[in-house]
Amino acid sequence: MKKDFTNADPAHHDFQYLEDLSTAYWYSQVLFTALELEIFKFLDQGISTLDDLASAMDCREAELFRLLRAMERMALVGHDRDHWYNAQVASRFLVPDREGYMGAFFLYRKYMASNWEKLSDKVSCQGRHKGEDLDYKQRNQRYVEAMDTLVKQKAPEIADLAARQDAMGPILDVGGGSGSLARSILARIPGTRAVVFDLEEVIEAARKIYPEPQAWDRITPLSGDFRSHEFHQKFGLVVLSNFLHAYGPDEAKQLLQRAVSLLKPGGMVIIHDYFPDRSGRSPQKGALYDLSMMLNTFNGACHSAATIRAWLEQMDITPVETIDLTTDTAVMVAGGSGNLKSFQKNICDTALALGFDRAVPLSPDQVVTAPWVRMKCRFGCAEFGNNLQCPPQTVDHDRTRAMLDAYTQAILVQGAPPGRDFHKRLLKLEKTAFLAGFHKAFVFGAGPCPVCPSCPDTGICRHPDQARPAMEASGIDVYTTAQNAGFSLTPVQEKNNYVKYIGLLVLE
Repeated sequence: MKKDFTNADPAHHDFQYLEDLSTAYWYSQVLFTALELEIFKFLDQGISTLDDLASAMDCREAELFRLLRAMERMALVGHDRDHWYNAQVASRFLVPDREGYMGAFFLYRKYMASNWEKLSDKVSCQGRHKGEDLDYKQRNQRYVEAMDTLVKQKAPEIADLAARQDAMGPILDVGGGSGSLARSILARIPGTRAVVFDLEEVIEAARKIYPEPQAWDRITPLSGDFRSHEFHQKFGLVVLSNFLHAYGPDEAKQLLQRAVSLLKPGGMVIIHDYFPDRSGRSPQKGALYDLSMMLNTFNGACHSAATIRAWLEQMDITPVETIDLTTDTAVMVAGGSGNLKSFQKNICDTALALGFDRAVPLSPDQVVTAPWVRMKCRFGCAEFGNNLQCPPQTVDHDRTRAMLDAYTQAILVQGAPPGRDFHKRLLKLEKTAFLAGFHKAFVFGAGPCPVCPSCPDTGICRHPDQARPAMEASGIDVYTTAQNAGFSLTPVQEKNNYVKYIGLLVLE
């Protein structure tokens, strides 16, 4: 899936766009590394299993797998069972000796990278603003402050999820930093307290960030080594936010077991992290963050949601639900009441099981409506006036906006032709949501209604139970809405190019 950093839009209003810009070099470095290791050449020669590739390229097998996984998320390679293969764009431009080979050109871009680091020097009259020579204590203070700003972007959504699950206290936030996530959860769960546990130097930095006593109302900051610290109470909720990825699989499993051992009967664990096997808004980020852990920690790794689910089930902590946030991370909820009241309960996973390529949650206010959309239908589509689910029969953008504002949750799905199959999947998804208790569930399709070859002359739909209006037919700006969900969507300009269909499910 293409990551398009050129989608600059003055309407951007969340931090995720800036976060993607700040890590853009991760994407390019994966491409450069793959070219330098000649991965595309070996795959083209039929060397396709992980062990054969590692042997042919003289690479470490485990680390090579993590690189290939990131490449797959970036749509450079794919794999089927144990065999890896080049994606279409890689076969065309990245295999040496092919007519269209451009690898040398892309590597030239890498050689230019060091000069881009001098951009501040060129722009500033005083030269580059050099980083200060900080000692460990100062660097730690900066780190805790930086993480606090990130947590505050994610905390409200995680806290809402905990509240909907009827989480009980007390709360233990492991690796809780400056306590912003705990504060957000406490604001939604009155009458309980939280322990924010972290290293001594982190707690010291946190108190400098929040020196006011009221900032620690109902919060006990506690320092120590989580592996050996002796806790004198049990907890109704244990939170592990961006914690397990700092450790390799063996130690991460032990730390998770330690967290589970601190639960009260009926208690719940919330794990917030980057998961390489989740799609969500930024499907590449989990695999790329895993490479960042490989480069910046001793043995850290982003563990897959499937792996952590298996660990939790081995520990008899069930049920386990995984929920993609509207940013680039996800949350796993285990234990508790077993009745996860989340708008995503199984819906995104169900969408993928039905055959959709992607399913991403977004809020209804991220679904954009505009008056020009139906004009494009009128002056650009041959079906205008011929289909009962197309303009002018469908509602205009104002009425669609009013409808969307009556919902609090939405999921955008992506699929491919044929249109009739895509439409059937949408109807199955709507039915699944309805039967799960979302009685207001409704889907918007893509393109003219495909249920019948043609609409009746009577002007009355034969199958209103199956017909659904398209997003664009209802005044929804599909391109901007897709962009808000992190989808890459551009007009098809040539035959045989990959075609994407976009559908929308709204829930309450």
